[in-house]
Amino acid sequence: MKTPFLWLGANRARKWPVGDKARLLDKAASAGLPVPPGGILLDELFALLIKEGVVTEREGVVTAVSDSWLAETLYEGVHFPRLTVPVIIRAAFSLAGVPQLADPLFAPQRAVQPTDPAQLAQALCRVWSSARGLAGLRRDVLLTEMVGVEMPGTAVTGGHAPDHVTCHPPGTAPAALELPWPGRFARPDSSLPPYARRLQLLLRGVRRTFGAGSWQVDWLDDGRICWLIQIHPHG
Repeated sequence: MKTPFLWLGANRARKWPVGDKARLLDKAASAGLPVPPGGILLDELFALLIKEGVVTEREGVVTAVSDSWLAETLYEGVHFPRLTVPVIIRAAFSLAGVPQLADPLFAPQRAVQPTDPAQLAQALCRVWSSARGLAGLRRDVLLTEMVGVEMPGTAVTGGHAPDHVTCHPPGTAPAALELPWPGRFARPDSSLPPYARRLQLLLRGVRRTFGAGSWQVDWLDDGRICWLIQIHPHG
């Protein structure tokens, strides 16, 4: 079979029946937008692991027969690139092509050390298990490096109108603001805080890549880069 994972930015997700949560992130990375390094573990990988007895499923609960066997299969068997920094493992489930946007029970799994077979196996199994009771669901999984967070938030693009942004400064209440649209070629507004200028550039890239419709963007700014974490149509 084809390699049962997709590296983000390879622009191959469009060739698979994955939901938009994974497909649009792959498209963003392939267009050069700042997406954390990582990949999509396809539902086909989960089916292969079940078939080969690497993991078992009983009453919807997925369990690794051996943590080291699961890690070895991922890295040596299907040659998923070895990540050495902590990762976040998220469900990218879809049903008949329709994404299940809300993170289900036990997903996501944060700060997972991918070099630790026990941590990796437990996190993957908890995310796969979160599909219990949902027949016909594709259990595609996003595994990406975690990035530093100084300012997280969401933004909704508004065509050529101002973007609606909600920031979530750590330890404080969320703050809402409107971010001016600087145009396709103008420099970001120098009166804005640095993170907001980086966000303006990110949202410009979103418009360029996905069109001028309304998009909801989840982002994290680490003090140097404003990262795109998730994107989906708004409304």
